Amino acid sequence: MHDEPRSKKPKLELSDASEPLTRSDVIAFQKEALFRSLNQHRTREACLVQQQYVWRAQEESLRARVASACAVLVSLAEAARRVCADDRDAGELCARVAQWGADADDAHAPATQEQARAFAALVERHLAAQAAASAAAEAGDDHCGKLHELEALKIRLQTQNRDLRQELDTVQSFYQERLRKYDRFESETVKRVFKNAEQQGPENEADATKSAAPSATQEASNGSGDSSGEQPKSETNGDTVPKLEHELHLQELNSQIEILRNTIASLEAWKKNSEQQLKETRAELALQPTADALQHGSDAQTGHLLQKLEHLTAENRQLSDLNDSYLAKFQQLVKEKEIFTNKLSTEFQTAQDALKKHNATLEKDLVRIRAARDELVGKLAIMEREKSKCELLDNLKRLLDLQSEQIDKMGHGGEERPQDALRKELQDLEKAFREQTTLVNKKFSEYANYESALSKLNVEKTKADQKYFAAMRSKDSILIENKNLSKNLSKSTELIIQLKDVERTLQMKIENLNKQLEVLQSNEKRLVDASKVASVKIMDLTSEISKARRVTESLRQDKTQLVQNITHLESEVHSLQTDRDTLQMSLSNSERRAKKLHQSLFNSGGDTSLIAEELENFRTIVYCSLCSKNWKDTAIKTCGHVFCAECCKERLAARMRKCPTCNKGFSANDLLVVHL
Repeated sequence: MHDEPRSKKPKLELSDASEPLTRSDVIAFQKEALFRSLNQHRTREACLVQQQYVWRAQEESLRARVASACAVLVSLAEAARRVCADDRDAGELCARVAQWGADADDAHAPATQEQARAFAALVERHLAAQAAASAAAEAGDDHCGKLHELEALKIRLQTQNRDLRQELDTVQSFYQERLRKYDRFESETVKRVFKNAEQQGPENEADATKSAAPSATQEASNGSGDSSGEQPKSETNGDTVPKLEHELHLQELNSQIEILRNTIASLEAWKKNSEQQLKETRAELALQPTADALQHGSDAQTGHLLQKLEHLTAENRQLSDLNDSYLAKFQQLVKEKEIFTNKLSTEFQTAQDALKKHNATLEKDLVRIRAARDELVGKLAIMEREKSKCELLDNLKRLLDLQSEQIDKMGHGGEERPQDALRKELQDLEKAFREQTTLVNKKFSEYANYESALSKLNVEKTKADQKYFAAMRSKDSILIENKNLSKNLSKSTELIIQLKDVERTLQMKIENLNKQLEVLQSNEKRLVDASKVASVKIMDLTSEISKARRVTESLRQDKTQLVQNITHLESEVHSLQTDRDTLQMSLSNSERRAKKLHQSLFNSGGDTSLIAEELENFRTIVYCSLCSKNWKDTAIKTCGHVFCAECCKERLAARMRKCPTCNKGFSANDLLVVHL
């Protein structure tokens, strides 16, 4: 924990303890809960910073040790390079190992591990060549014994380290919990909310006596005579809460002491059991034989397998060449097919376009000729009608001229007659002339109407004839076009049939080639599988020689790993058992505490309306105002309002990222876990 001085708490303006809770009390309670949570996070941060400093120092020391080990390894590589001057591969390997100090990047980690293995094998080979067999066996036994001791020591240290870490975590959590409880114990708002504020000073006593005096006088005036019994009752109601709180606190401390005793006893029993198991494993490791049974393959079998592998590789190469030639032929045929189809499609498209253009020009010429013909026919009909009107007018003029000549002749021939007869005759002639002129005009109008109707009928007849002849001519042209199109269609169908036949033949050829290709691929796959099997056998035979030397070491490592896993699982089981015991004891203590609180609540008697009101206010404080079923455990940093975690997550998931109380925006990073 840090050694900073505790900040001076601000003075909170709370309401009187005898009055119900107000909104300002609730806000002060929430703010102080937030401040306590922030202080807890600050203490954790200080602890983590201190641990980080320690880990950095350990890392620097570890780096220094690794650097010294690398320097020793580089010097050893330089010495081995001078010794292995005749062997070129060994010299290159030693040179690469000597350059590890310069090439220490993480990207070269796999290559560095391979070089380390090869360098270790080289050193082993030279040491084995120089040392005698008996000395090597004795040294191997000594090394095996030391290795067993070191492994046992490592396991013991790991278990001790794990136990110490667990104890440190439990102690740290215990003291953090104690600090949190101490902060809550000193909080005025917690005392105000939970009615835990004790009467301080004579002012509270005076207030109590003042409040008790009117009740006593009122009861005396009423004549009840029960004033002596009300004052002890109010005192008991005022003192039961702190006494009960003190008893519950003592009970909780006793339960925690009992839990710690049980955990210590279980840890001691587990320690004895682990020590016994460690002794048994040491005895088993000491009695384990260290003889290595290596099996070497015969050189004749490896040579035969190598010859077979070479033969299979040659056959595989021939088949791959044949497959490549078939693939080249297949690709050439596909290209020829594409060229032929493209050529046919282009020719067909050009012929079709030419026919379409020719048909379009013919249709345009036909429309132009029809328009000119209709225009000429109309002009001819108009001219014929005008000609008939001119002839009629000429005839009428000739008739009028003849009548005027007859009148003149009659006028000259009758001069000898007397004037009366002439007048009478002139009147008769005038009357006849008028009748004749009216009749002529009537006949002329009828004839003109008849001629106009006849001309109209002639024009309509000529138009109908022209339409009929045009339809016949268009029918002939359409029949000719249909014949041409049918010929073109027959030619195109023949061409399509020919193309389909060619495509069918090409498809058959492609299918045959695909079948041949599948057969070749199956043969190739079979040969590749056979070559792989042979190569795998060779690799197995060669790897067995190298792996047999490491069998004992790998088995020992597996055994140590299994022992570590078993110890780790046992420690986890033990920790789970202790957690279960602690939870059971805490559950039983909480049940007893609840029973005692329930009994004290029902045994207190009197008016419980104030307690019910305080309980309702307490529910409004500690329960979420949105769902009213979960405890408030999540605060919003932007505004300070507290809700439950489920409601906050639901609002974030529904994209309603505003506080329900003050409508301020917040995000997932603005949520803070608090403990009220």
